[in-house]
Amino acid sequence: MTANYKRAMKKSPIQKEVWNKPPEGKLLINVDASFRPENGSGSTGAVIRYSSGSFIAASRSYFEHVVDAPSAEVMAVKDGLLLAQHIGCNGIIIQSDCLEVVETMQHRGFSVAAGAPIYDECNHLWQEFQSICIEHCDQESNLAAHVADNAHAYLLLTTQNCC
Repeated sequence: MTANYKRAMKKSPIQKEVWNKPPEGKLLINVDASFRPENGSGSTGAVIRYSSGSFIAASRSYFEHVVDAPSAEVMAVKDGLLLAQHIGCNGIIIQSDCLEVVETMQHRGFSVAAGAPIYDECNHLWQEFQSICIEHCDQESNLAAHVADNAHAYLLLTTQNCC
């Protein structure tokens, strides 16, 4: 019984997931979104990096009207795809911390949710890339996109405070 108690009380270290670099020749796109239910607005952020972790490009968008949080998250995927297309990427890995969006995109973007038209747009953009996949990551791994997404809120507060 003492042995069982000691085994139960033994704490295993909790390791936080950190950013994992993509394979050589692939670019990593971290995407994130926020949704504000009190006014129905949202924002997105996307960050593209080399396998070394070096910054390539980023984008952020603000939307006055967003139906729900998953719709905002799929808008972030769309923004990441558009950014990758704009700079001429062919081999990409997209990471999102929204499991619902990741699983939907892994199944060709078929959805009956409110974001269905956005998934359709993503699916069309998806077809234009030679090598593409989407993965789920935790929020710590997605920090760069989260910061880009929240930059809009900071800019709004800064603008409102100084004018």
